[in-house]
Parts: sequence; C-alpha cells; structure tokens
Amino acid sequence: MPLRRLLAPLVALFNHWSYPRRFTIAGLVIVTLLVVLAGLLLWQGHPLAAALALGLALVVALTLTGLGFSVTGEVNDLAVMVGRIASGEHHVPPTPASNSELGVVAHSLADLSAEWMLSGLYRQAIVEHAVDGIMIIDEHDSITTFNPAAERMFGYTASEIVGQPIACLIPDPLHRQYKLISIGNEITGRRKDESVFPMDLSSGQLTLDRRRLYVVILRDATRRKQAEEELQRARDAAEAASRSKSTFLANMSHELRTPLNAIIGYSELLIDDVTEIDPESLESDLRRIHRAGTHLLGLISDILDISKIEAGKMDLRYEQFDIAPMLSDVELTVAPLVTQNGNHFEISYDGQPASLFADPVRVRQILVNLLGNACKFTDHGTITLRILKEEREDDGRRILHPSDVIRFEVADTGIGMTPEQLARLFQPFSQADDSTTRKYGGTGLGLALSRHFCQMMGGTIDVVSSAGKGSVFTVSLPLRDPDDVDTEASERDAVEGRR
Repeated sequence: MPLRRLLAPLVALFNHWSYPRRFTIAGLVIVTLLVVLAGLLLWQGHPLAAALALGLALVVALTLTGLGFSVTGEVNDLAVMVGRIASGEHHVPPTPASNSELGVVAHSLADLSAEWMLSGLYRQAIVEHAVDGIMIIDEHDSITTFNPAAERMFGYTASEIVGQPIACLIPDPLHRQYKLISIGNEITGRRKDESVFPMDLSSGQLTLDRRRLYVVILRDATRRKQAEEELQRARDAAEAASRSKSTFLANMSHELRTPLNAIIGYSELLIDDVTEIDPESLESDLRRIHRAGTHLLGLISDILDISKIEAGKMDLRYEQFDIAPMLSDVELTVAPLVTQNGNHFEISYDGQPASLFADPVRVRQILVNLLGNACKFTDHGTITLRILKEEREDDGRRILHPSDVIRFEVADTGIGMTPEQLARLFQPFSQADDSTTRKYGGTGLGLALSRHFCQMMGGTIDVVSSAGKGSVFTVSLPLRDPDDVDTEASERDAVEGRR
C-alpha cells in the first residue's frame, strides 16, 4: 500500500498516455539509466562491466519494444472489435484471441454482443409484428418510436410522424392521458385523413439517461364498439319483441275470452229458454253466437297462419279466378263493419283485369284485413277500394308482360298514423301503439299476414299515411300466366331437391 501511494502520481501520469507512449517513455528511462551506468563504469576503468551494462540496455530496449507492439496490437484489435459492435454488427469474432486479460475481455464482449443481438431481435419482433400500435413518447410530448401497427392504425408512416407531437394523433385535451399510467383507458384517436375512431390506451413510464420516456400501446376499439352496439341493438330488439309478445298475450286474453264468454252466455240463455221458444229472440241469440264463434275462429286462424309462415310451411293454392265476384263477397263481408261506425264504402273498378291468377283465399283475406282496419279506424268517413291495372305497351299493342301488375288501393279518411307508428306497422303481434290496441282492439297480426301473403305471391304492400288525414294501403300483385307460375314452382322444387 505505501508503494501504491508512492507510485500514484506516476500511475496517474501514465493514464494520460497511450500504450505506445507509455512503453516508449519507460524504455527510454531504463535504457538511459543503463547507458549512464555503462559510461560511469567505463570512466572508472571497468570496460567489461560497461559492456555488460550496454548489453543489458539493448536487451531491455528490445524487450520493451516487443511488449509494446504486443500490447498495442491487442488494444487496437479490441478497439476495432468494439467499433464493429457499436456500428450494429452482432456476429463479431473475439479479437484479440489470446489468453491475456484483453483476450478474456474480447471473448466477454463477443458473448454480450450475441446476447444483445438476440434481445434486440426479440424486441424488434415484438414491436414490428405486434397487432397493437406501439409508440414511445419523450418528455417533450414528441413521438420517437412508431411501429407498423401504428402506421396502419393512423395512416401515417414512421418517417412522417416521428418527431411530431402526440397531439397530432390524439385530439386535445385527451392527448395527455398517456402520462396517466394505466391500462385500457378508452380515448379518441385521429387518423391522417382527420377521421376519428375509438381506441384503448395503455401506458408505462421508463427512465433512460435521466430522460423520462413513456411507452404507449394503442388498440383500435372500432370493432369492439360496433359489437357492443350490435349487442345493444339485439338486446333492445329482444326486449321489444318480448314486450310485443307480452302485449299480444294480454290483448289475446281479452280477444279470446270475450267471444268465448258470449258463446257460453248465449248458450246458457238458449238452454234456459228452450222450453219457451221465441223465434225472434232465438234467432238473435244464435246470430250473436255465430258472430262470436266466427270472430274467435278468425283470431285462431291468424295465429295459426303466422305460425305456419314463420315455420316455412305455408303453401299457396293458385288458380285463375274472376275478380268481380270476389269483390262482391268482400263487400258483403265488410258491410257490417262499414255501418258500425257510420262510414260510407265505395268500390272503383272498371272491370279490367277481369281475372287474376293467384290464391283467391289469400287475396280476399288481404282485402278484408285492410278494409276491416279502415272501418275500425274511421268514424263517419269514406272508405274506398280502387282496383287498377298497370301494363306495358309494345308497338301500340297491350300484351301481358312480367312487369304488369294489378293494384288494390284501400283509402280511408280515418285517424291516420305518425312516422313512428308506420315504422312498426307490419311487425307481428304489434299495432301502431299500445293505446291503439286498448281503444280499438285487435291482435296486430292482420297487416303482418297481409305482407307475408303479398310477398309469397310475388307482390308488395305499401302504405302512405299522415296523422289525422287518413291512410292509403296499396297492394301490388303481378299479372302472370299460369304457365309462368308452374315453371317458377318447378325451379324452386328442383333447387330444394338439390339441397
């Protein structure tokens, strides 16, 4: 230790010099001393000792020179190796490859370089191939790293965005939320085209050379938000359907019990009066029973029809039938409903077309449903049924064309409907609103059935209505030849057979 303290100034002086200079100065000092010693010996009359001193000086000089070249060469080799590693090379062989301390250092650096290469590749693979956007933000809110997923997410390239403030991607004041170390904060992002989108943000903090950096991981939440919205809509639709079914069951309870009670009540009256038969009273009671039974049969038939349609088991029976007799039958059917509210009924039909190839039972059911609704929601007004034919003219001749249609228009001057009521008009088990159901009754199946039947026959049903100004329902059915329908049915059967 005393020697170390004694030599400390000399060691400090050597630390300021390069290895060649250290060996050169050390050699010059030793050789100079030996030469001086040889001169003294020669002056004192000892030539042999002087010669030995000069020989020793030469050996020391040569030894120090060789040692200097050796150490300097290894140091230079190590410096070259470090430079190659610093420049980004990873597979650098250890130089010098000797067993000296510098050789051991070189082997350690080679091993560290290989480990750095692997860890660097791991980090690069994670950053480059991550599905989430990864950014590094410095303490001045500037972007320093921008991975490919972030490029796809925001539409910027890394060269365009590196060095820019984070506010370019996250609108104020949300852009500072990355400094709130958290996981999964939902914020808004802004793309290059100025469009905005939801995203989830996770952030962390690190310190490098006294610099505070923030690692930000971003995930586009657009699909998640869409899935949540679709799930919400599906839940709302399910709840609405549940409410409609509940309302329907509540209405049906009343609709089914009322005619049943009438049937049972008048049957009991007939039993009581069977001994004293009054023909007029008996006929009146029987008619009430008949009307109640007919009404109940209609309700049950509607329920069964909608169930068949939803199950895909409803079949149509096409035939060519005359329209005029069918209209007369419809008029007789709805006549009691027309007079019930003091309405006036009109039919506008010029006799063309005279016949229609369709399912006559379903066409009649559609018209009765529409006219029955018109009578129900109109008080001391006018209800009109118009039959129109629309056809194509070719070369001045009127011929039957696949685009020709017959239109049945049912117009009334009743209460009409609002746009909100129209939006849910054709849904099964649903009417315009619950207040309508309570006031006017009904199951809400008539219009849904009418639309299904129109679609099954290749037609449509539309409605135009304004609150307080009445409604116009238009049924459009194609005018087709029987052969065309048979061909379509054969093609459908063939397709079903292949399935």
